[in-house]
Amino acid sequence: MATISEKLPIHFSARGLEKSDAELVKACRGGDEAAWNELVERYQRLIFTIPRRAGLSEEQSADIFQEVFLTLFEKLNDIEQPEKIRSWIVTTAKFKTWSAVRGEKKFWVPDTEEEMEAEMANLPDNSPLADDRLIELEQQHLIRLALKELETRCRKILSMIYLRDSAASYAEVAREIG
Repeated sequence: MATISEKLPIHFSARGLEKSDAELVKACRGGDEAAWNELVERYQRLIFTIPRRAGLSEEQSADIFQEVFLTLFEKLNDIEQPEKIRSWIVTTAKFKTWSAVRGEKKFWVPDTEEEMEAEMANLPDNSPLADDRLIELEQQHLIRLALKELETRCRKILSMIYLRDSAASYAEVAREIG
């Protein structure tokens, strides 16, 4: 079975290809604040969704979100495979969510990738997010990024047709857009 990262397209925007996760991690290690912001923006919805889907409150989910990125910041230089940062982030969010659901005061994350893999093997597979859902969330994120790059008129047309609960007809779009 293919991994999530094998199923996903390369990150892109209307301008073309964006930096890969590995490139962002390398830039972050070098102190590039813009790269850090891009990494946070790239994964913020996904990370926030994991605790919310597990039934945690918005406040608890925000705490977990902050803890995930604080842990990433602290361990950035220890990540051996920066191209797999997505898996690291998701796994860390799941651990922190799992700890919160169990009512633990402290969020625990293994120190090494080997410890993380060993712990993951022992966890029951009751994760609220399946691979397909993660892929769907990433695709939604990529669509949002691409839409941001479009001119207002084009963005409005596509939003009317594809993003509304009840899609507008082409005639309605023509009337509204002109």
